[in-house]
Amino acid sequence: MKKITRMKKITKISVKKSLFIVAMIMINLVSCYLFQYHTIYHSIHLSVVKQPKVEYGTANYDIKKLVDKVDGEIVSVTKDIDTTVVGKQEAIVEIKKDNVVKQVPIVVEVVDTVAPVIEMKEEKVTLTEGDNYNVLSNVSLVADIVDGTLDYREKASDIPEEDTNYYTIEGNIDTNKAGIYPLTIKAVDQYGNVSKSVYNVEVVEKPKPKVPVVQYREETHDELPAIASSNELVKIAYSLIGKPYRAGANGPDAFDCSGFVQYVYSRVGISISRSTSTQIHEGVAVSYEAAQPGDILSWGYVNGVPTHSALYVGNGMMIHATNPRQGVLLSNIAAWTRGSGTRVIAVRRVQV
Repeated sequence: MKKITRMKKITKISVKKSLFIVAMIMINLVSCYLFQYHTIYHSIHLSVVKQPKVEYGTANYDIKKLVDKVDGEIVSVTKDIDTTVVGKQEAIVEIKKDNVVKQVPIVVEVVDTVAPVIEMKEEKVTLTEGDNYNVLSNVSLVADIVDGTLDYREKASDIPEEDTNYYTIEGNIDTNKAGIYPLTIKAVDQYGNVSKSVYNVEVVEKPKPKVPVVQYREETHDELPAIASSNELVKIAYSLIGKPYRAGANGPDAFDCSGFVQYVYSRVGISISRSTSTQIHEGVAVSYEAAQPGDILSWGYVNGVPTHSALYVGNGMMIHATNPRQGVLLSNIAAWTRGSGTRVIAVRRVQV
């Protein structure tokens, strides 16, 4: 009996020892696994490109293109960014290596680098002298992908500092003077993106009024250029408006019609004849449709006999010494034709 009891004790000791050995083995295995897991986990590393950025509104962007180096394999994005919100955001990517998974945060900036869109109705706008024009009438749309429709600001100098998304129209138009005037639409969004579009406004001369003309019977030379001193002639003529009319006077304080024309020409160093009957032969003939500022207008009746001289100043207007009641006057040719009963019978261009 004592022998059996002793063997039972030995057996119990062996079982305990075996269990202890198994436990130690398990502990060693778990420790090795945890050490290996820890080592692998901390070896998983990701670095992004310098200044990782995604354009505003980009759909289905590839986050891998923002990664410079990765120790492991990117298997998913557990937290994505919102590309409809400008600014820095955090994304979280899941990286797997040797069956160890690690979530790594990265900072991505959503940026707006797209300039506003400008749409115009026409590349060129044509006006006639004297027309009214609103520069906004040629603008169809000025809008930004982030800011939406931009507001117009008349003057850049009037824009407050906090106003960061707007558009202006740069350039000046003189609708009373023929020429081509470029205008620039400039749009700015809140992130400093700028776009510009240029269009031209062409102001053309106002058509000369329809005037009944009995042209003096002589070949016309419409191809000839305007008199070189035309601007100065017109300027001098305007300066004399209001001077009195006196028969036989040729300035500088009073004039009759032909004396006025002779005097204005003399001021620019050009000598012409004194009387209405001879001024109809000065220079060369041009048609009324080709009249240029500085040309002499000879007036008369249908018989072709001249009765009056005037100076054409453009846009269907003339300056002339009229009569003792009105003196030197700026007149509309069409209106003068209706009121006087006479006609332009010749247009003369003096070439020096």
